[in-house]
Amino acid sequence: MRNLIGVFAMLAAAVSGFQTAQANPQLAFIPGARVNMAMEEPFSIKGARIPYEHEVTVYLPASYEAQPERAYPVLWVLDAPLLLRAVVGVQDILVTGNFAPEMIIVGIGSRSEEGLAGVGRRVMDFSPPGPDYFPQGLRGDRWKEVAPLPKFPHRADSFLNFLVDQLRPSLAERYRFSGDHGLFGHSAGGMFAAYALVTRPDSFDKYIIGSPYIEGVRGAVMTAEAQYARDHDDMEAAVYIAAGGREADTYFLAASGIVSGTVDFSETLRLRRYPSLTVSTRLYDDANHYTIVPRLLMDGISELWADDFKDLPSSWPQPPG
Repeated sequence: MRNLIGVFAMLAAAVSGFQTAQANPQLAFIPGARVNMAMEEPFSIKGARIPYEHEVTVYLPASYEAQPERAYPVLWVLDAPLLLRAVVGVQDILVTGNFAPEMIIVGIGSRSEEGLAGVGRRVMDFSPPGPDYFPQGLRGDRWKEVAPLPKFPHRADSFLNFLVDQLRPSLAERYRFSGDHGLFGHSAGGMFAAYALVTRPDSFDKYIIGSPYIEGVRGAVMTAEAQYARDHDDMEAAVYIAAGGREADTYFLAASGIVSGTVDFSETLRLRRYPSLTVSTRLYDDANHYTIVPRLLMDGISELWADDFKDLPSSWPQPPG
């Protein structure tokens, strides 16, 4: 009887192992790998031309400690207090399902303890140079009625320089970056990501741009895009851009021109015919400004990094039958 119990136990372990291998091939054959990503201790840092600190949180891949010689791509996440945990959760699921490579994730934003007052500084970080924060024409008039804002510093150039020229080299000394960098920004963060693309496109290799406020700051992103097109004949980047169809049904988002701005920006990039630029555009008909986020991440990450990851090799053990 004891022998039978032992046999059944070994069979159960073997079947469980095969199921794990099938579900999670990236991690199942890496001795010592975690199940999910590991969070490093957050730290604060002040940009060279920014008068306040940002909190930086790094999440390391599940296999990071188990593979000390391996370097990993990096996904940079704006609005960390709002979005970072969602990104990490989605990435864990994608890796588990074998739909994305393992990546280091770096989140930047205010400290959660600062509340919405800290989050509010994002409009300064993400705003390109311009006279104010509003769209032009009727949209701008309606925007001011809903959310009249005082003048404030526009620090998008300084913030981009901080990310690329200051923070990235500092983190690269501590963590094993592969040199493949992606940027994720949503809403005002999407405006910043789009602005980074058309001013310093080589700052990142891949861009996930969600529901961007393209028409903000009097259309500053499109102005910068036109200037880039006058001076360059190529743009080397891979872009995934999306908005939710239900965003057009919300008064404030309609005043922000989220859907129309997303389409205009995407179509303009496509019409430039840059040889080294790839653009994928999605309109999620039933998604709003918030429910779009997990779908945008799922599809954006798995599509942009599709060439960096292959399915389970046929030489690895397969489940019986």
